[in-house]
Amino acid sequence: MEMTLETLWACLRLPVGGLILGLSTGLLTGLFGAGGGFIITPALNLFLGIPYNLAVGTSTCQILFASGFSLYHHLDRRISCIRIAALTGIGIPMGTYVGVRVVSHLRDMGTITVAGNTMPMQEFFFTTFFCIFLSLIAGWLLFDNFYLRRHIEHDDDHKGLLACIRIPPLVQCHTIPSGPFSAPVLMMLGFGMGFLSGLLGIGGGVIMMPLLFYVIGQETKYAALTSTMLVFGSSLFSSFFHTFNGNVHYLLAAFLICGALIGTKTGAAIQKKITARSIRKYFGFVVLIAVFMVLYKLATLLKSPGM
Repeated sequence: MEMTLETLWACLRLPVGGLILGLSTGLLTGLFGAGGGFIITPALNLFLGIPYNLAVGTSTCQILFASGFSLYHHLDRRISCIRIAALTGIGIPMGTYVGVRVVSHLRDMGTITVAGNTMPMQEFFFTTFFCIFLSLIAGWLLFDNFYLRRHIEHDDDHKGLLACIRIPPLVQCHTIPSGPFSAPVLMMLGFGMGFLSGLLGIGGGVIMMPLLFYVIGQETKYAALTSTMLVFGSSLFSSFFHTFNGNVHYLLAAFLICGALIGTKTGAAIQKKITARSIRKYFGFVVLIAVFMVLYKLATLLKSPGM
């Protein structure tokens, strides 16, 4: 009987796990404009045992479809953010290519010994990088919403940290209340987003939504929408490069995409009903959950016996 249950779980692990993860990350895409790769990539490795290079590539495929579904549900406001998204997106292809090349290099690096334990280099790198990266984002979002901006519900008086950089040409967009913004700075941010997408299998929304609000000065709900467009662009290029590098589990990607169909519609509907501050606050908690998940994975790696 025990063997039968193990066999049953082995058969259902990918479809059930894929559908649940796809639903969850689709919800994040529709609600926050984040592709959900910051959760799905480590989750595929932690819960389903998918190697990190396959988790990264498969995650980008799911994010591509989830962000596409989300854009469809936000179609009524899409044109409002197209100018910012287009300029930022110029830097995405090159950044994505560089990130994918780093993944391929890490895959071929073999093992590393840490605290007496030998583990694959890519496992240690991705787990550690995710932990630091997500901790910084979650910490800032929660600090800002519960201390710095705890009494502010609207974004009308908000000004981006880099609004003072006036490298021409400047672009004017009504979704940035502080006025014209430097186009070259937008392109450089796009390169960084593309790099993270190719390197970590994330759409980039986990960092792009906060950047669009805090650094560029875009209003929160428009920042989430612009982020969705950029997530779509970065995951498109990232999926293309990862496919040619053999980093995609196609069957698992299909289950993830099916779950995302329902999740993105639900997330888009919820976003229209909550305040800008609530979006930032809840997003901080979601990233914090991902931090604990990655910390658990890192602790498991360090406690496991040497190979």
